[in-house]
Amino acid sequence: MLTLKATTDFQRVRREGQSWSHPLVVLTACPNDRNETRLGITASKSVGGAIARNRAKRRLREAMRRKEKESGISGGWDIVLIARAPLVKAEWRKVVDALNGLMQRSQIADSR
Repeated sequence: MLTLKATTDFQRVRREGQSWSHPLVVLTACPNDRNETRLGITASKSVGGAIARNRAKRRLREAMRRKEKESGISGGWDIVLIARAPLVKAEWRKVVDALNGLMQRSQIADSR
């Protein structure tokens, strides 16, 4: 999975994409013209200090890596994950379940 880095790409996903939310994370996705799926992760200062924000991003990155390895993620998507404050202290299983639920609702990947 490629990384979404450009500010313009993040803005395009937020503007043109569709969002699904959970108390731990918000998933926004928009189809792209590529055959690859790109992932961007953000955590605002409302999540906490730098250590908390980095922890939230690491947890989401690892959950997506495992999701891609287990069941695959259909290509052609730009995905932005927005961490929410409770994510930092949530149990790992709840983080994985939240992401799986959002992926299933968005139909980007199956529910495995």
